[in-house]
Amino acid sequence: MFLKNFFAYSVVAIIITSFTCCTTKNKNSDVIKQAKPTIMVIPSDNLLKKYGALTKEIANGAELYIRDYNAYLVQDKNSKAAISIIQKVFIKAGYPLNDLDKNLKQLNDRSIRDDADGVKKDSKTMLLESVQPDIILELDYSYDMDMNSRNFDREVSYTLTAIDAYTNKVFSSNVFSGGKGKDFQSAFENAIDKKVGSLMSEIDNYFGDIVTNGREITVQFNIDKNASIKFSDTYTSSGESYSEWIQDYMDYYTINGTYKLERNSDYQLYFVNVRIPTQNENGTQLNALGWARQCVKEMRDKLKVSCSNRAQGLSEVVITIK
Repeated sequence: MFLKNFFAYSVVAIIITSFTCCTTKNKNSDVIKQAKPTIMVIPSDNLLKKYGALTKEIANGAELYIRDYNAYLVQDKNSKAAISIIQKVFIKAGYPLNDLDKNLKQLNDRSIRDDADGVKKDSKTMLLESVQPDIILELDYSYDMDMNSRNFDREVSYTLTAIDAYTNKVFSSNVFSGGKGKDFQSAFENAIDKKVGSLMSEIDNYFGDIVTNGREITVQFNIDKNASIKFSDTYTSSGESYSEWIQDYMDYYTINGTYKLERNSDYQLYFVNVRIPTQNENGTQLNALGWARQCVKEMRDKLKVSCSNRAQGLSEVVITIK
């Protein structure tokens, strides 16, 4: 009788455990499916150039493109309508949106310089660092006379390019055409067709990978020229080097130890394809700056070194030992 009851209880326990595991797995899957990236719609460089809002400068021997979004929005009378129509479609589908015009008003996007190195930044750089959207939708469009129309209708064709705001990777580009109407707004609205659903699916799949496997950043560790140590030097009596400690840290504080050590020298360690969680343990958002801040704290505590955290943009971490 005891054995009979024992096996009965065991079977029930196994069924309950299996059901719980499956439920948890399904819940996690649902969370990934429900997660929506924050999106910002911006004009393409091609549009900026067309309206005289893109200039090129030379800074420290390198070409630097300066984007003046405020000037573009003033020059292109149809720009706000186009961006607004796209935003409404994505808001209706449940995507959080960062409005370009609203955020520009909060930034002094002209003659902005980094306090430390004096490098001039344009509107795009400042927007991304300030607003931190997940995905950029870059808009390019044309609005021309339809030569086949008897009513002198004009036709809108446009391209939406989906870009990872953190890595600047283009992962989707969709062309929309055939939008006809008496005015720009009606023509543009008519150009929103079933392809938008396909674009949304690509965005969801891409962001689902980020939620599951972490956000991709690059991490660079440097030794200042005035420092008295090298990465190959040991910091413990057991003989562990600074380089080994850093690689152990990377193993532990990345998703599944995902990264690639691209450069390994006495004075620099450079990691690419680094995957970090999108959230802290308390559920707050984790970005490259936050990840770097925690790393610097650990280095100061464990390695007893003085170091600075100079996260660049959204996805580049630069930590220097002084």
